[in-house]
Amino acid sequence: MALPDWDYTTDIAMSRVVQVDLAELREDCGLPADAGLRLSVRYWPSTSLIKHAAFREILPMRGDKVACEIQVVAEGLDLGGELTIETLLELASDLPYSDPFVATRAGSILWSDQARMHLEGSAGLLPVAPVSFREAGLPPGAAWYVSMDGGDWQQAAMGSLLVLLNEDNPEIRRALEAEKKDAPGDLWGLLEVDIVCDLIGRALDDEAFLDEPAASHEDNGQGITMAGLVRALIRTYLARPGEGVDQAIKRLHDERRRDPSRFRADVQNGIGFPRDGQK
Repeated sequence: MALPDWDYTTDIAMSRVVQVDLAELREDCGLPADAGLRLSVRYWPSTSLIKHAAFREILPMRGDKVACEIQVVAEGLDLGGELTIETLLELASDLPYSDPFVATRAGSILWSDQARMHLEGSAGLLPVAPVSFREAGLPPGAAWYVSMDGGDWQQAAMGSLLVLLNEDNPEIRRALEAEKKDAPGDLWGLLEVDIVCDLIGRALDDEAFLDEPAASHEDNGQGITMAGLVRALIRTYLARPGEGVDQAIKRLHDERRRDPSRFRADVQNGIGFPRDGQK
């Protein structure tokens, strides 16, 4: 499933009804009749793999069957790439005995189901601000400017990146005023290529990024870091099948130094630019 018109300002609302046969579930899992059960939903984007808890409900202790309606909203600012939504049936509390073949710890997963949707557009990862380039002292005829603060790859990405769109440019102004269905997809697709090329290119040119251990590139407690975002983009768009992110970084670093045009072509290929139906 794909959402071709998605952008970072768009939250995604999801709903489903889950029917659970409580007695049969407990019996199949070897649980006592009074074992507490919990229904949970979590989601995560391929660009960060940070799991977000979206729904939790304790199921009734008694009764044979129950139907639960789940409604969750995933905030657009947290999303990008491919979104995975996972529904779980878990053990709600510890059981007072230990059996090597039976779940006994709270949070043990008894059943799970996953759904995925592709959110087209890595531009949605970043905040966008329309400004007058003439007033901001930027080239007045340019289309956009990708602003990146400093060279600290451990900064939170959402506080370090900003895409400025030039309101003085007639094509950009028309694109901003157009309805989503009429918006020029090739223009935003080109912006997406520029963002990925600029961000990954800066990282590949910076020895500070290349020398940092992979473990330091993840969530710093304030959201995904700049380094974590770069690695997520490489994982999503540029890593080859069976290739780890660190291997891809080394290959891309060498490739970009040897042939920058080939690197840009790889980005276009990974993103799928231009996409069918873009105009």
